[in-house]
Amino acid sequence: DPPPQPKSEEKVLSPDEIMAETKRFVEVSKQIHSFEERNVTKNFNLKKDQLKDVTETHKQLEQHYKKATEKVAKEKADEEYLEAVSEQEVAKKQMDGIAEQKQQLEKEVATLGKEMESLMKLYDEQDAILGRIFNGAYGSELENKLEAEFDAILERKERIMVAKYKWTNARILLQHAVNQLGVACGKWLDLQKVQANNVQAKYFMATEARNNLIAAAQNITSAQRYLNNIKFPYCEPSEIKTLERACQNIYIDMQSTERHQHAYQCYSVTYRRAAALLQWFDSVIKNTIGKDLENAKKELAPKEKALREERLRLIKERMGGDADGITLGDGGDFDGDDDELDPELVAIMKPDKPEGTEGGDTLSPDDTSGPPKAPTPLPLNELAPPPSQDELFGNIEQLKQQHEKEMAEFEKAQETNKARIEQGLQEKLRQRRNRRTRLAAD
Repeated sequence: DPPPQPKSEEKVLSPDEIMAETKRFVEVSKQIHSFEERNVTKNFNLKKDQLKDVTETHKQLEQHYKKATEKVAKEKADEEYLEAVSEQEVAKKQMDGIAEQKQQLEKEVATLGKEMESLMKLYDEQDAILGRIFNGAYGSELENKLEAEFDAILERKERIMVAKYKWTNARILLQHAVNQLGVACGKWLDLQKVQANNVQAKYFMATEARNNLIAAAQNITSAQRYLNNIKFPYCEPSEIKTLERACQNIYIDMQSTERHQHAYQCYSVTYRRAAALLQWFDSVIKNTIGKDLENAKKELAPKEKALREERLRLIKERMGGDADGITLGDGGDFDGDDDELDPELVAIMKPDKPEGTEGGDTLSPDDTSGPPKAPTPLPLNELAPPPSQDELFGNIEQLKQQHEKEMAEFEKAQETNKARIEQGLQEKLRQRRNRRTRLAAD
């Protein structure tokens, strides 16, 4: 056997090669920045979780619709049959609404999955470029420290952006629910003005009210699904269940003054509490999430700049006198509208129109009365308290402690001898991808 050959030394790049690598590094970094700005990693994980939940809900609603259909076939008495048919229609509407959400989420997950693959490849390429420029090691202890700090702040910002994304989505759904509840209450009151012998008009108006109530209940449920770890202080699931049961009885409730009034109390109380919930959402989004996001952006931009400048200094150091004019470019900032919601992605439930009518969830032009006056906003000191930081953003404290631990270990490494520092930097280089992979999985 031939004698073992000594390990070849890492290739040392020429100034021209470093220049070419640096230009590619700038291009890759800009692409990575674009993905990070749009929070691709966290959005992908969010949509996967939502799709899993919606898929399970769709299965449950299919079973419910099947049972409701069987119940219609069994009922013979007029009143029970009418109630069963109404329950079947509500179940069908719920099932179709969830099916639409499921289809939309499947498309979003597929698109974001491809973007995630692209981002991971860019991270790999960025690491490889830095490895070639710095001959397989980190450029300096400071570069490692700045990158770890940047990753930690970026992770926090992305978690806050996910929270804002979810709360803003949920708020849009809730706003529609409040409007629909107002319309339903107005239609239900108008029904009293219809002549008793005008049965067709009474059924028509009751159907308008019912369809708006169904849509409102679904929109509130969808808002809760976006925020499944948050306990709503108003319009809890039990309240929505009560509203859905009331929808099933609406054609019976319209036949007597007493039942009509009792049903109206149910609808109007839900309307007022939904309005209070919307007000609570606005307070949380503006006073908690918005402020935390602004602070994270302010911290992130200078950290990114410091990391870019340190890498530029190291590259120039490697190139010596051939580094004139070289730049890593401006990574941009994180103050854009990257965290704003595209409303088209929200699956808003709209009321079905009774046969022979057109229009959305607004009152007809010829109605003599509108919905009840909008509920008076609650004084701020009477609003429910906001959720905790952990409920809003996940376990931020755990992330902070992990970062502090890594920084303490880094400081300790600086106090060791040069050989051990070099060894530590090599290990940090291997850990870079692991850290990003871990953040992507959270």
